[in-house]
Amino acid sequence: MIKVKAFGGYNKIGKSMTAIDVDGEIVITDMGADIERLVNFEEDKNDISISDLTALIDNGVIPDDRDFFMKEGKKVKAIVLTHGHLDHIWAVPFLSQKYMCPVIATPFAIKIIENLMKNFKIKSVRLIPLNTGTSYKISDNIKLELVNITHSIPNSSLIALHTKYGVIVYANDWKFDNNPTLGKKPDYDKLEALRKEGIFLLISDSTNADVDGYTFSESIVKTMLEDIIKKTLDNKTIFISTFSSHIARIKNITEISRKLNRNVMIFGRSMDMYIKSAISTSVINKGTLPEVAFRREQINGLLKHVYDKPGKYVIICTGHQGEKGAFLDKLVTGQYGYRLSGDDAVIFSSRTIPTPLNEANKGMLMNALESLNVNVADNVHVSGHASKNDHKLMIKMLMPKHLIPSHGGIDKMSANIELAREFGYELNKNSHLLFDGQEISLE
Repeated sequence: MIKVKAFGGYNKIGKSMTAIDVDGEIVITDMGADIERLVNFEEDKNDISISDLTALIDNGVIPDDRDFFMKEGKKVKAIVLTHGHLDHIWAVPFLSQKYMCPVIATPFAIKIIENLMKNFKIKSVRLIPLNTGTSYKISDNIKLELVNITHSIPNSSLIALHTKYGVIVYANDWKFDNNPTLGKKPDYDKLEALRKEGIFLLISDSTNADVDGYTFSESIVKTMLEDIIKKTLDNKTIFISTFSSHIARIKNITEISRKLNRNVMIFGRSMDMYIKSAISTSVINKGTLPEVAFRREQINGLLKHVYDKPGKYVIICTGHQGEKGAFLDKLVTGQYGYRLSGDDAVIFSSRTIPTPLNEANKGMLMNALESLNVNVADNVHVSGHASKNDHKLMIKMLMPKHLIPSHGGIDKMSANIELAREFGYELNKNSHLLFDGQEISLE
């Protein structure tokens, strides 16, 4: 019998964690944080350590697995992670140690976890880097395979668990990008092979299941960025803010800027961590991107140089959500020597993640930029999540015996359920809604 228990990511986007029980042997997939609650928690704490474990759980920052561990912890054979976004891996340093099992993920995600362990001064668990297209024997009854997929971060994967019941596919997060600007396109041949083997269960990302059409390729936003940057070349300095983990986007911006005879600087502590992780795992080559600056005195010195040479620089930076303490927030509030004006441009190569905190912070940032007469371009972006037609293609491609939507609230997951009806799936028969804290048994 297969049992699926939801810990996080089934009431809202974020804090992803699921336990999949195959005849008494359990694999945990993902172990993330609620990013909005994490930001609030960090505002009240200078440094987070293992001593904050209980507070992190009680404040809803990370999944609450305490009762589960007491009852089922010894049955957990592996913790497997899909990719390196913090809403899927941030809780690993705090929750994984007690399970006494390996943590398995692609090399880039493993490197990010190592950095988190170091930052929190937490002793590392057994971390196993596994490339997509390869497999790992979890037990005599469960074989793991990571399948290459595209998303907005390198080394993203679908988790395929081979069991006697068929294959269990855990797909959080994904899109079908047939023209990625970094890495390989989705492994359609492997998905076809998995279907032939027989898919028992598909657990799938619902973030954009209610968005019409297909999700565009990253190559599209590269063209958009080149067009926007060309239109802003008359500006003294061009600041472009995007997701620190979006290595492909950062690489694209750098290539476009250099092509247009602009030097590139990158500012932000999180940028430094992700880019160094990408270099150390050969996602990109050393020298592809410039060195990252994140210390105040270093940034101030570079900004003076930028100010003295107008028309020469593009700055890639943190702060696209208006986060307090990020580079753009400090820039507009006068914490650096550079003073923004109507001669500057700020491009947001991102979308505003729709949480009350983000919307408030982004709104205040936009108001500040407007008051300074800065030229602003917003939402120069394509999503890393599948849209309606992509979901239909995935269901048609795999035709799982059972389907469970995840990574969303009731609105997003219900949209996923509705899509599946077109292929004959019926709610509570072979498509199932699961919420945080609930468990379902499937045969």
